[in-house]
Amino acid sequence: MASIELVGLSKVYPGGVAAVDDLSLTIGDGEFFALLGPSGCGKTTLLRTIAGLEEATGGRLLLGGKDVTTLPPGKRDVAMVFQDYALFPHMDVMDNISYPLRIQKVPGEQRRQKAAQTGAGLGLSHLMERRPGQLSGGQQQRVALARAIACQPTVFLFDEPLSNLDARLRLEARTFLKRLQHELQVTTVFVTHDQAEALAMADKIAVMEAGTIRQLGTPSEIFHRPANVFVANFIGSTPMNLVPGSAFGDRVEGGDDVLVGFRPEYAHLGVDGPYALRGQVAIVENLGASMLVSVQVGELSVQALVPEGEEPHVDTVVTISPDPARVLFYGAAEGELLRTSVQAVR
Repeated sequence: MASIELVGLSKVYPGGVAAVDDLSLTIGDGEFFALLGPSGCGKTTLLRTIAGLEEATGGRLLLGGKDVTTLPPGKRDVAMVFQDYALFPHMDVMDNISYPLRIQKVPGEQRRQKAAQTGAGLGLSHLMERRPGQLSGGQQQRVALARAIACQPTVFLFDEPLSNLDARLRLEARTFLKRLQHELQVTTVFVTHDQAEALAMADKIAVMEAGTIRQLGTPSEIFHRPANVFVANFIGSTPMNLVPGSAFGDRVEGGDDVLVGFRPEYAHLGVDGPYALRGQVAIVENLGASMLVSVQVGELSVQALVPEGEEPHVDTVVTISPDPARVLFYGAAEGELLRTSVQAVR
């Protein structure tokens, strides 16, 4: 195992485009760490820079306390699983898994034994003679994982390895990958744009935007206390409600300078409270066990999640009120979570 330390790391492309901008970060030994953000935020570039596939243009990178900033990929003792799995189509499963060991000049019989052992651990024993074209997406993913595991790296780097799978298989693979990482205890960096994956799998998450980290924390911290409006909008199966303080009249100090944030999961219909709003039901969306209700309050759309069967009819006038303990306040101008106390007027 090895910790990962980034010290002022930058990656600037020709023309001055900064994909990674003076980033400092420490990923602990054995940690499952997610780099989360929208397309173009720099997360894959950062992962490739850790792997050595991209050359840093500034700062330092340490793996297990060793400065590897200028080392080639083969000298970093990391294994990367790509989005498209990057399997060799002309090789069978056995040869694909054992290929890194072949590069390391491990004797033939020894690398075949290691490949067979690793493949068996991932349920691939009956597929060892097949080629990638004869495998399903989930099977190809397991071959790519087996290839990474076989060379026993100190760091795993995953670049959206679940994105090519269908919804059901993604859920199964997510559980499998988390369990596997827990058993192996290998430091893992996982790139994804899917916040549900990051929340479900990671020990810690860095939410990225434009080459910088907007918030670093545990899944619980990121979900319950977003540090800024960007994270509040990005995290959660439904975006956080962000309502101008002026919409609450004299019930909130700060007026136009404040955004009152609360998640639809913590909003209630037909309940009065210090932050209650009144409006007309515009849309009801079926999410299975729950219903997402959008209430039109003036020009604002405010959402609440309610249990199936408790949803109001469209056009009904309702009161929508967040749990006061779950309300957050953001500065309307800069969008940052306010550290000063903004009290509701009772």
